[in-house]
Amino acid sequence: MKKRLIIECGVAETRAALTVDGQLLKLWFGPARGDEHRDTEPRENRHFVGKVTRVDVALNSAFVDLGNDTSGFMPLKPRYQKECNEGASIIVDVKSPPRQGKGAELRYIRTDTDKLPLGRVAPFDDAILEAVTVMGDVDNIVVDDGRAAQALATAGYENIRHHSGTESLFDAEQISAELDGIFDRVVSLPGGGAVIIDETQALTAIDVDTGSLVASSSSRLKERTAFAAAEIIFRQISVRNIGGHVVIDFPSLSSDVVRSKFLTHLKSQADLIPGLKQASFSKSGLYSFTLPRHGLSLLDQFTEVSEAEPIAGRMFTVQSAAKIAVRALERALRSNPTQTTTLDVGRLIFDYLTGYPEWASRLRDRYGQRFEITESGNCEERSFDCREQR
Repeated sequence: MKKRLIIECGVAETRAALTVDGQLLKLWFGPARGDEHRDTEPRENRHFVGKVTRVDVALNSAFVDLGNDTSGFMPLKPRYQKECNEGASIIVDVKSPPRQGKGAELRYIRTDTDKLPLGRVAPFDDAILEAVTVMGDVDNIVVDDGRAAQALATAGYENIRHHSGTESLFDAEQISAELDGIFDRVVSLPGGGAVIIDETQALTAIDVDTGSLVASSSSRLKERTAFAAAEIIFRQISVRNIGGHVVIDFPSLSSDVVRSKFLTHLKSQADLIPGLKQASFSKSGLYSFTLPRHGLSLLDQFTEVSEAEPIAGRMFTVQSAAKIAVRALERALRSNPTQTTTLDVGRLIFDYLTGYPEWASRLRDRYGQRFEITESGNCEERSFDCREQR
């Protein structure tokens, strides 16, 4: 398998995509280079200074304030219970990140004897190096920033190509097209049929619908659908960074020979995802397994619950909406080096951007004074409009 890592260094965000034999398999989103100190998200293996706010004797655990309105849950082991009384300042490691309102699971490291402030513990890795570390070994790397390419080379990485065209790197590598549907609940199967993905607090439920697929017989239809769905499902799980308990309702297969072939096919697809455990079919025909949570799913990372009746939906967080808007502006400036562009944004995005003046400064360093960012009453609070000035 040929593995390529594609890294786009935006002024507001660093994005990385891992492709295997030309297919997108994994995504990573981190701070822009220079903003690493601002990235206080409790990701796996990061260290934080926290304050024990409550000890629950019945649960044999402690609740820990990590600063910046984040908290975590830490099981208490006998060897360090005395150090973790209420009010104690401790240094912890993030074992698994927070998800859908539940705090991060933490692991005790030591008592904070240095009186450090609450929050993430320095040093902070260069975003470009963190992206490469998280994605693992690859055959080559494509990056759209010359200084980032040099930083990778200095760190010992090889087979690095610098993309310098006017088209954004994710556009040039066809990653943007796949991102357009990354939050879709329904994913179409080739030739008809669909996979329906629902992330909940307890588990991720995935249903396979034959839809408009046709075949010579009912059993043949179910077989075609099951094999096609397996390839789509495991790639979607990986790309969306879904973890925890996953339950899949595949069409039932009547033939022992076909079921045996399908199990072999399932295993080949599941092997693409490291850490998959306890995969099996239940008596009712549901296929389930567990995956480690190395980070938030993309749905949790970029969206939040939106009140709606009778069923609550989701919408982009203000942070995500602001980064999407800035990325659209940068894309326009890059694609047309002589054009002046105005980014009209809603009130919440505009207020958020005022806290990140360095983003506009980086835009000026890269593209000059060819842009303007304005608050517009014509845009909803979390929306924007990128337009070329005539």
